[in-house]
Amino acid sequence: MPGLQPWMPFGNRAFTITMLWILVWFAWKRREAETALQTANDNLEAKVLERTHDLTAVNQALVSEITERMRTERAYQRSEGRLAGILDIAEDAIIVADINRTITLFNQGAVRLFGYDADEVLGQSLDLLLPERFRGEHSRHIETFARGPETARRMAQPRDVFGLKRDGTEFPAEASISKLTVGEDTTFSVILRDITERRQAERQLRSLTAQLMTAQEEERRRISRELHDDINQRLALLVVEMGRLETNVPVPFDAARQDFQSLAQRLAAISDDVRRIAYQFHPSILDDLGLSAALEQLANAFSENTGIKTIVVQEDFGESLPQDISSCLYRIVQESLANVRKHAKASRVELELTCDDQDITLCILDSGVGFDLERVRIDHRGLGLVSMRERVQSVHGRLEIQAEPGQGTRILVQIPLPGAHHEQTTSPVG
Repeated sequence: MPGLQPWMPFGNRAFTITMLWILVWFAWKRREAETALQTANDNLEAKVLERTHDLTAVNQALVSEITERMRTERAYQRSEGRLAGILDIAEDAIIVADINRTITLFNQGAVRLFGYDADEVLGQSLDLLLPERFRGEHSRHIETFARGPETARRMAQPRDVFGLKRDGTEFPAEASISKLTVGEDTTFSVILRDITERRQAERQLRSLTAQLMTAQEEERRRISRELHDDINQRLALLVVEMGRLETNVPVPFDAARQDFQSLAQRLAAISDDVRRIAYQFHPSILDDLGLSAALEQLANAFSENTGIKTIVVQEDFGESLPQDISSCLYRIVQESLANVRKHAKASRVELELTCDDQDITLCILDSGVGFDLERVRIDHRGLGLVSMRERVQSVHGRLEIQAEPGQGTRILVQIPLPGAHHEQTTSPVG
């Protein structure tokens, strides 16, 4: 093939050039791929670094949160431990129950008071600690308290609260209750204190007060009798003797006669003062004619001395009242009228005394300026009112005072008659 030789170099060059272009193109594409791969690798590394940074931050936040939570839990455990210690050293019984009245906490004070170990009552109903006759009412109290806006209050005031010990013994208690609502959960905390000894001391104090007032009235009565029956009679005899001497003095002795007359007048005035003092100590009419007549005389004398119209409305009791009740009511009226004279600026006073099979009731109403009863209690100025209350309590009665500035004053005394049956008002815990 000698004729083809001139074209061979050209064919080889074209092939070579083509191959070179192909190699260049592949090299360029490879470079482009490597560049793209490098870029992708760089981007991936950047994303990995960014994600690693984010994960590190999240991890640090998580570690911080876990650390704070552990610190909070330790603080809560310490606080809970301190609270448990405080609850256990408290002298009062502290009981916590849920909305179903199930006991969830029973401190050592409650253990000492009720005689149960904590394990014996936890998970039990509050009914375990209540006398049976009070359980239904206590449940209603709790339901009402749970629905109401109050978060804390004294229990069952002013009536008595009673608890039941493990041995079946009932005891009077002073109690308060509070509630805590978190979400839909409500718990009740009850604090109780046995007031048996206090009640005994109060009864002893009332008994001593009654004995003191009885002794005081007896001493008043004795002094009144001595003034009236002894000294006053002797003064009266002296007045009579002075009158007899005056009539036997010769007529020329006018100066002596005038002296006798002056002495007689002074003795008569002394006799009147002694009779008045004796009546103030103890009105003999109270013993001789009874309470009704004594009150009528007291009201008439008050009206004459002050000009204040005094009206007495009272029933016929049929038989005389016990001496201690008569003295109490008389002294209440006496003290009330004295207060009207000194403070009330009243134009009218009404006394009403009624009696039924159970009680004797005294009502005293004046039309005066009245007073702020709460202010008198705060300032401790009402010693007369305190004395009246002590007198009424000494005969197991009840005193109620209603007063407002500008509205006058109303005093109501209610005393049970001897032998009348009166039920004691009591209430369960809560």
